[in-house]
Amino acid sequence: MLLRHGTVCLLLSALFALSACHVRGPTADPTPVARGLLFVPHNSAFDTFFADLHDEQVSMQQLPESERKVRKDLARDLKISDGATTSVITERATSLARALLTQGTALKLDVEGLNAVDEADTSAQMRAAGALDGENLRFAEAVTRAARAELKILAHLNGKEQTLQRLAARASILEAETDRTFSSDSKKQDSVHRNLSDARLLIALMDERRLDLAVDTRRTVERLVNGVTTNAALGASNEPPLITFVRPEPPKERAPGRAKSGGSSAAPPRGAATRSPADTSPAQDFEP
Repeated sequence: MLLRHGTVCLLLSALFALSACHVRGPTADPTPVARGLLFVPHNSAFDTFFADLHDEQVSMQQLPESERKVRKDLARDLKISDGATTSVITERATSLARALLTQGTALKLDVEGLNAVDEADTSAQMRAAGALDGENLRFAEAVTRAARAELKILAHLNGKEQTLQRLAARASILEAETDRTFSSDSKKQDSVHRNLSDARLLIALMDERRLDLAVDTRRTVERLVNGVTTNAALGASNEPPLITFVRPEPPKERAPGRAKSGGSSAAPPRGAATRSPADTSPAQDFEP
C-alpha cells in the first residue's frame, strides 16, 4: 500500500504522457480530462458522461487517502510510528496477539465481504476466549475497527470495476456520435474527440490503479486475520465466544417489571472464558 496516496498524481502523469502521443498537432495543449479537470462540451449526454468521469477521478483520490488514514490510525493505536508499513503493523499486531495468548486469552478475527461490492455486506468480528480488558481490549477494538474500515474501502474498490466498465462503454458510444452531434462546429468536434480519447485512457489507468489498491487492501485484511487469530476454533458450535464485536442492533425494549432470575451461578460452558469479578454484565456488542 505504499505510495497509494499519490494515485491521482500517477494517473495524471501517465495520462499526460499517453495523451502527448495522441494530440493533433505539435502545439496542442493537454485536454481538461488529462489535467484532471471537468470538461463541459455543453451537450446533455456528453456533459453527463464527463461529470460522471470527473466524479470517479475525485473518488480515486479519496479512497487511497482513506485507506492510508486507516493504517495511520491503527499504527497509532498499536503505539508504533503512524508511517509504519503494512508489514510492520501486522507484525506488531501479531506480537501483541501472541503475548495475549501466553496470558491465557485467545483471539479470532472473523471477516466477511472480501468480494462484496457494497459495504453493507461486509463485517468484522473479534472473538475472544479469556480475560480481555484494559490495553488488551483496546488492542482488540483497534484491530477490529481497522479491519472493518479496510473491508468497506475494498467493497468500494470492487464496485468500481463495473462502474469503470460502464464508463468505457459510454465513451465508445459517444465517440461514434461526436461528429454528428457537433457537426456545426469542427473545433468543438476536435476538442470532444481529444477529451474522449483521453477519457478512455484515464478509465483504463483508473481500473489498473483500482485493482492494485484492491489487492493491497485485501492483503492487509488477510494479514490482520492471520496475525491476530491465535485460536481459529473460536466461534464454532462447541466454542461460544466471550466477546464478539459486531455491527450493533437497535436496542430492544425490556418488558416492565422483569426481574433477573435468581439461584446459584451455573458453571460456564466448556471452552468459554472466565470473566473478571468486576464484569458480571453480558458481553456487549462493540461498534469500532
